[in-house]
Amino acid sequence: MNSSTVVENDNHHATRLTRDFERLRHSPLFSGLHLDVLKLIAYLSRHRTFQPGDLLIESGKKADKAFILDGGSVEVMVTRRGEQVRLQRLENEGCVGELALLAQFDWFFSVKALSVVDALVIDRNAFQKVLEKYPAHKDGLIERVIQLSVGRQVDQTSSMLDRMLPTGTIQSTALS
Repeated sequence: MNSSTVVENDNHHATRLTRDFERLRHSPLFSGLHLDVLKLIAYLSRHRTFQPGDLLIESGKKADKAFILDGGSVEVMVTRRGEQVRLQRLENEGCVGELALLAQFDWFFSVKALSVVDALVIDRNAFQKVLEKYPAHKDGLIERVIQLSVGRQVDQTSSMLDRMLPTGTIQSTALS
């Protein structure tokens, strides 16, 4: 390896970190965070490209990472009574798997690439390092993860209800 190869690799690495930083800065999970926090997350993350049909997340497997999508679309689905049920479609700059940054569990859903998907992958260990390094941001980061997850559950429930109930048939019921 000569010195020009080292410079090219350093430039490529710096360019990638800059792009990752920008991707995180505009993501629903990390937008508005302190720049140093974003820089560390960008440094500790890695890239993956998924082809159509690839599983980003597989139901029943250990949940240990979140995915920040950078282009492409994915489908969130569960298997119920032997059939796959689509819960939600996410596109472009979405985020999926964020709860895995906080807790240990097995995935209860799968996520499949519908097109070529570029993703920034953040694993739980890396996220925990960020929380340790920047404890003043810990509560805010945890709250963001929970808010994003709750928002997704609301969207998925609404989407499922829209598919289940024909237009105009929703009946009002009084809650006692």
